[in-house]
Amino acid sequence: MLVRLRPIVQATRTADGLHLRGWASSCTLSGGSGLWKVWQRLAPQLESGIPRASLEVPEGTAPAVRAAVSLILEQLWEHDMLVEMPSWGADAPAPEVAAWLESAAAEPVEAWRRLHAATVVVAGQGMLQDAAVRAAEAVGLAVQRSDAAGNRELVVAAGDLVVLAGCGTDVGYVLVPTTGGLASVNTEATMRIAARLGVTGEPAEILSTLIGSAAVHRLVCALAGLPDPAAELATGTCPMVLVAHADPLTATYHPLLQGPPPPDPWRALEALTDHELGPVDTPVFGSLPQVPANLATSGDALGIGTTADSARLDAALNALKTDGVIGIDETHARGAALRLAARHHRGEPADAHEWTSDPTAHRWWKALTARFGVPAVVRAERLAPGVHKAEISNGQRVLAWAVEATAADAVAFAALAATGYAQAGRAGTAHLNGAAPLKPADHPGWVTRQWHWPADVRDREERLQQAIAMLPGVRIRPLQLDPELRAAGLKAYR
Repeated sequence: MLVRLRPIVQATRTADGLHLRGWASSCTLSGGSGLWKVWQRLAPQLESGIPRASLEVPEGTAPAVRAAVSLILEQLWEHDMLVEMPSWGADAPAPEVAAWLESAAAEPVEAWRRLHAATVVVAGQGMLQDAAVRAAEAVGLAVQRSDAAGNRELVVAAGDLVVLAGCGTDVGYVLVPTTGGLASVNTEATMRIAARLGVTGEPAEILSTLIGSAAVHRLVCALAGLPDPAAELATGTCPMVLVAHADPLTATYHPLLQGPPPPDPWRALEALTDHELGPVDTPVFGSLPQVPANLATSGDALGIGTTADSARLDAALNALKTDGVIGIDETHARGAALRLAARHHRGEPADAHEWTSDPTAHRWWKALTARFGVPAVVRAERLAPGVHKAEISNGQRVLAWAVEATAADAVAFAALAATGYAQAGRAGTAHLNGAAPLKPADHPGWVTRQWHWPADVRDREERLQQAIAMLPGVRIRPLQLDPELRAAGLKAYR
């Protein structure tokens, strides 16, 4: 067993030491120009390989040199720039393959044994299949061809590992490796991907080479026990799909809504609105004014919020067409549905002081009536203990409404919603509520409600929903969404 410097490691001299770069990390060592001289003596020995016991600095070495060697070795180990491995033996891979495995694998020899023992089946046709076969043979794999796949489809398999890819004239994709053989492939998902990307026409040569090679790369990494090429880009639980375009030639990874939903709803929003694979148009700010409210559009749907993120979320959910009310999580969906069910309930007029003295409600009311000059009146009612409704109208129609725990919150949300419509030049009745999650933000202890609102509103959401559910005639029931939306963690009620 020898300790080797991974071939990928590069070193650069600095004014006070050296900078080291590895496969996935880097570090800078400071301690004087002598560090570079020590590195020049140490590096060739590590490249050849040293038994671990021989890494000890010989007795009698100057303390400064001993310290420098110890510092360099410590950082090399910490940043995974050294690998301990036996010799390759008689069945060694080609030099470039050996260098790759020594650079990336935790156990290069064991990784090669797995690859050497595998037979890769490449199912496809034409240039796409040829590219995959060339890539597999370049690694030293045993390859079998099959024409079972269509002209624009590619299947690369070894044992129960399968990688699916597709390629047309202008665009192609490579899915994440799956286990369980072809029976585990979600054909509905692959058809949706191909349709969403517009995979049509005969595969082009350059794109075929990229897609075929990338498919083999993902399979080889899975076979050898190496991290998937998209591992560092993965967000939550969504598998990452490589999407490549021919003009200009690009290749990027994108989340696919499949499997269990991400625990973070904001990760789900990224996948839901991904510009390549998401089912919802990516929310954009475009030429919309962003003061005083934040605005975004997803297709024709308008989103309003106190932050860019909340506006994006509101736009994306408004763009979804369903028979009920959709939320980014259970609390959001249920809260929105309960509010809708209670919208036309009437109650006792709330004391105006309950909201006129609140700086947040006053801020958005002033934005609507003073900044945008909307001739509006507000009606705030107490529907039940802990349930208040606000309606803002212009004498002819309702501009916005909200149901919240306090009169101040209800007026603030209704005024914010109406402000957003006025700011965007939209007509209709607007609605926002405090059931939506907000990205957590760190605020100092001295900030006022106006700074962090509506982050504190959701803290009262559970009690509010219980109170709304007790109102006469308020009944809601969950709706079943399609698998793609469920994979985003979305919930729906009617």
